[in-house]
Amino acid sequence: MTFIIEAILRLLGLFYVLSGVLVVRSLAVSAMADAAYAAIMGGPPHPAERAREIWLAAGSVLIGAGGLALVLLLDVAVVLFVLGALQQMVYLVIVAPRFLDPHDAPDGAGRAKTWQAAIFYLVVTALVVAAAKAGLLRPWQDMPAWLLAAAGAAVVLGAAWTVRALGVRGSVGAAD
Repeated sequence: MTFIIEAILRLLGLFYVLSGVLVVRSLAVSAMADAAYAAIMGGPPHPAERAREIWLAAGSVLIGAGGLALVLLLDVAVVLFVLGALQQMVYLVIVAPRFLDPHDAPDGAGRAKTWQAAIFYLVVTALVVAAAKAGLLRPWQDMPAWLLAAAGAAVVLGAAWTVRALGVRGSVGAAD
């Protein structure tokens, strides 16, 4: 039974690693479209669009890192998942409605999907916490140093890729 639960946890972790990558990829495409729009129209989009991209990209890195920790069944997955859930709730309840939406209104269907994804993430976060309490997650200190170094390098490379992917607007503007 423990093997099945661990496999489910690892699959959920893999889902969030891949989700983090796909969200950053879609944000990079959006940043390129914004840069093209700015070049054609002669003016940049509203700063709220850029702020939204940066907020979502940072959250994607956090969620991807949490997913990787869960794939490895590391106890730090709890902290990363809780931080990811907090980041999503702060975005949906405070940041987006008060600071971003008035300048860059979201698509209603898209926002509903964002809420659904956030609620699912909260459920998975509760499962991760329960798995930790049940002793299914291992202390990161007990993992081989090479594995921790590889995981840390993957997170750093993912964060660097995210920064580079979202830096497209600056490079297009610099070429003008």
